[in-house]
Amino acid sequence: MNRQMTVSQLSRYIKGVFEDEELLHDITLSGEVSDISYSDKHTFIVLTDGAFSVRCVHFCSRDRIEKGAVVALRGSVNFYEKRSSVSFTYTEYFLQGVGDKNTRLLELKQKLSDLGYFTDRPQLPKYIVRVVAVTSPDGAAIRDFIRVVHDKNPFVRIEVFPVKVQGEGAANRMCDAIAKLQSYNTDAIVLCRGGGSDEDLDAFNDEKLAVAVATSRIPVISAVGHEIDYTLCDFCAGTRAGTPSIAGEIVNAHAGRIMTDLAVYVTAIKSLTESKYQRSVLKMNRLGKATTYAATTRISKQYNVLRTATSAMSRRTSFLLESAARATADCAEKLKPALAVKYSTNREKTDKLFALLNALDPHRIIKVGYAAVLKKGVRIAGATALKPNDDIDLIFADGIATAHITDVRRDTKA
Repeated sequence: MNRQMTVSQLSRYIKGVFEDEELLHDITLSGEVSDISYSDKHTFIVLTDGAFSVRCVHFCSRDRIEKGAVVALRGSVNFYEKRSSVSFTYTEYFLQGVGDKNTRLLELKQKLSDLGYFTDRPQLPKYIVRVVAVTSPDGAAIRDFIRVVHDKNPFVRIEVFPVKVQGEGAANRMCDAIAKLQSYNTDAIVLCRGGGSDEDLDAFNDEKLAVAVATSRIPVISAVGHEIDYTLCDFCAGTRAGTPSIAGEIVNAHAGRIMTDLAVYVTAIKSLTESKYQRSVLKMNRLGKATTYAATTRISKQYNVLRTATSAMSRRTSFLLESAARATADCAEKLKPALAVKYSTNREKTDKLFALLNALDPHRIIKVGYAAVLKKGVRIAGATALKPNDDIDLIFADGIATAHITDVRRDTKA
């Protein structure tokens, strides 16, 4: 018969079944602790037995139980109707030893340690600009890793090699990825997975994967689970990061060195350049002062030489001028008698010539009644130079008269 029920009705019914079943109350549950955590004052345990597990809680108590321990818990099975989940609430516990799984894990850890896989792992390079993350491409772990890196260093190139990180075949997939990346050009490999239970992290305790991590020629950062979680890959990797976000900060530390060192180099170059410049300035100043001193000294010497030469030349010139003046004066004294005789002789000749010129002076002749005849400003010496109708000027001693020629007669006696 088909009955219709709501979720709340079904949950209340199942809760009633659990409460009424006496076999689920006051029992002792034994198994191996695969995970333990705390919230406020409460202890939460995942108890496993082979492939089976159950969640257990001890309220108002922080029990000091280690992972891998075999314990017996006394309590009851409860059904939480709001979450429709089953858990075992215990009131006391008894330690019974170490579990098989934890024993096997410790033995494998010791084996890998004896083989030297926990030491001398390749370390991260000083600078990181390329990273390959071996992880699930859809998980929150890779998103956190990329966000942390790119928030501070967006130039870092992050590539994702997609693999399974949980369940059957996950360890083999990650081994193959690490093997393929050995020939890849990258600065580091990040083995990345978010938190989970011990069962969720079983793949990272696989011996084959741990050896692949330990023998990788490329430095490996193991960023698996939470900070409190340790896997064999953490011990075999050159660098262990508590979480994917911490792995991002580790990458940032190496990527940030590029800018830091570049700033240091720039500062050093600037300081070196300024120091060299200052030394050059000081050298140039010294050379300038030396050149100025040498030039001033040479100019002073040349000035003194020139002044000495000028003084000597001035004295020489004065001496020569004085000598020439004395010689000229002596010559003048010597020439005076000869010049006096010459002057007297020339004076007599001049007087005679003056008397002759005075006798021949036309003005003197004109003054006694003669006139000078000019035709068009040209002196006329005789009648042959005239013809009728010519106009002439007659120059007298007291003026000029103009005449008109009406007739010209030749002197037959001439």
